[in-house]
Amino acid sequence: MASRLFLLSFSIFFLECASRILSHLPPTEESFPVSKQIQWIQSANEFTLRNQPLGKDFIKLSLAEPFLKSFTKETTAKYRMASFQFKESLQKSCTTQSIDEIKKETGKITIKGKLSGSDCSSDYQIIFVAKSETEIEFKITLSDPTLNRIQFQYGSHPEERIYGLGEQFTHDELKGKTPFLFTEEQGIGRGDQPITTGANLLAGAGGNVYTTYAPIPHYITSENRSVFFENSGYANFDFSDSRNTRVEFWDFQSEKSLTGTIWIGTTSKGLIEAYTKKTGRFPKLPDWAYGTWLGVQGGTEKVSAIVKQAKDAGNPVTALWIQDWCGRRVTNFGDQLKWRWYADETLYPDFKKFVKSMNDQNVQVLGYINSFLADTDPKKQGDDFTNPLLAEAKSKGYLVKNQKGEDYLIQTVGFPAYLIDLTNPLAVRWTKDLIKKNLIGTGLSGWMADFGEWLPYDAKLASGVDAKIYHNRYPVDWARINREAIKEAGMEGKIVFFTRAGYSYSNAHSTLFWEGDQMVSFGTNDGLPSSIIGLTTSGISGYALNHSDIGGYTTISNPLKNYHRSKELILRWAEASAFTPVFRTHEGNRPLKNWQVYTYTKPDGTKSLGDEDTVTLFAKIARIHFALKPYIQSLVEEASQTGIPVVRHNAIVEPEDLNLLKYKYQFFLGDDLLVAPVVESGEIVQDVYLPRGKWQHLWTGTTYDGYRKIQVPAPIGKPPAFLRIGGKSEALIRSSISNIRNKD
Repeated sequence: MASRLFLLSFSIFFLECASRILSHLPPTEESFPVSKQIQWIQSANEFTLRNQPLGKDFIKLSLAEPFLKSFTKETTAKYRMASFQFKESLQKSCTTQSIDEIKKETGKITIKGKLSGSDCSSDYQIIFVAKSETEIEFKITLSDPTLNRIQFQYGSHPEERIYGLGEQFTHDELKGKTPFLFTEEQGIGRGDQPITTGANLLAGAGGNVYTTYAPIPHYITSENRSVFFENSGYANFDFSDSRNTRVEFWDFQSEKSLTGTIWIGTTSKGLIEAYTKKTGRFPKLPDWAYGTWLGVQGGTEKVSAIVKQAKDAGNPVTALWIQDWCGRRVTNFGDQLKWRWYADETLYPDFKKFVKSMNDQNVQVLGYINSFLADTDPKKQGDDFTNPLLAEAKSKGYLVKNQKGEDYLIQTVGFPAYLIDLTNPLAVRWTKDLIKKNLIGTGLSGWMADFGEWLPYDAKLASGVDAKIYHNRYPVDWARINREAIKEAGMEGKIVFFTRAGYSYSNAHSTLFWEGDQMVSFGTNDGLPSSIIGLTTSGISGYALNHSDIGGYTTISNPLKNYHRSKELILRWAEASAFTPVFRTHEGNRPLKNWQVYTYTKPDGTKSLGDEDTVTLFAKIARIHFALKPYIQSLVEEASQTGIPVVRHNAIVEPEDLNLLKYKYQFFLGDDLLVAPVVESGEIVQDVYLPRGKWQHLWTGTTYDGYRKIQVPAPIGKPPAFLRIGGKSEALIRSSISNIRNKD
């Protein structure tokens, strides 16, 4: 008897709970034609928006539990060197959902109801609007403005694979993972040891497998579905439940709603094309951009000598990137720059004349800028640094403020600095004029537009926008301002600037991305392998033109383990970079500790790490990249028209080959060149998996059938790469590589 009473009580309790969600719903399944092809299917168990001819669901909302929840949480952010740590305290929790009305109209479905809890109650509304037969927009609003967290859950298939979310560095596929999206320093090590532990102990700057400069709340799936959220607050994506995806955005009420778009299609390329049609595409690169970009610093004499040395070795140098054009500033972190944006006449006397002399040798000159203005370092005794641009910006009120309304002093790596307030129209005009006069006006053909991810969480901005939601937008505006300056100067298509921080719509403004500051190591999470993942994942979310510092950047001297660049590392990194849009080197933050692609002896007898063999091998690898110029140009042209990336994830080109998807460090250049770079130290033979079709090894000419794993020799200078026989670009690639193979 007792067991029967228990079962009866449990059944009543279950029905009461279910009724909170299922109130006003018909007991049997029904469907409503939203459009000719889209159906709204409603049952006691779930809601589904489906494209009937394709048999694909835009979205499925299970009614077994609330698919919408909301909270109020107070958040404090610990901020150091653009690494953020958050602490939250719960104030309100609305976790019970009722559905009170479903309004069905042609092209539109509206759901209304209430979210409630012991301490809160709010009306909600969800609107789905059909923009086309393959595109749905959604908007979720709540009546209680004090609720600042929203959680939205929708269905997923257990076998569905998830790709994208901007530039990731560790995971190329995200099913089962719980990434967060917030632009910040990627971290030093990101899980590679012992450097991550050391960086955390010293500065809380180690990062983890999800920290990234350039996240985007957009992904595609193996079900040929694409999801994009417009919001810019901190976000958590939870793919750990095999049957559901749960997304939580912070501070959404500052943007009035949670808004997004869902596309369905037949190919991942089609989905990327639809996404970038909405959010923007990169322009074509100028013709000079396809040669070697030598990243060198140290003054006119040094850089001129290294350019000559490289060209004499047969290296197709077309650009010289001198980040210290604005001056050198030595700190505890290494060789840094004077963040004052005009030419340093001590290092580069008569800078305009120097730039012209390089141009006369068919070498374009690129510089460096960021949105900081540096100050004198009070920790450095007798620091004689001055910055007239900072003094001007302070006097005119162009800087980001703190909670007290004072200019926000930020301790960067090496010295204090201030951020320009990009929400202040006068500050924006001043910054663009500075770029036009001091960079474009001196003849520079481009620059690194660095940083963008450092806006403090508690900053005060001129426009009144909340820094919590503007933080992720700041790098987008930084790219926009650089691009507008170029357009206003009449130099569109002739100048290239490259950015590392980004978010949604960065691809509408930036002309090129680079992957930021990897370690000079073979580390999985923050070394050479991570640069491959950064390329393949970022392309899925719109960063169609991307590249990395050849050899990495972050160099650490440590009693436990030194992270100094080796000859092997820089040459292996060059091999991978030969199959990317841009081939650019970097000396790293401690140039004298790193192996370089040049040899140079300073007047005082100090020698760089490098040898003649490296100069020769690097030139040979550079010629591979340059030989592929016609093919890469065709891919850049395609990217400008479709948004499809130049470097392609395996899931874009061969989505059905589950074996290929296991080889996450292989990638495609276009569709017809498969690259399997060596990413481990000491490897001279490489395992390669070949997908469907026939493939020809570039260096031996051996042809292999697909759907198999092979081993090929991988000596430095001959990176494992394979031509698709019968591909539309076969003839173009074959003619390009045959010239190199015959010469080298």
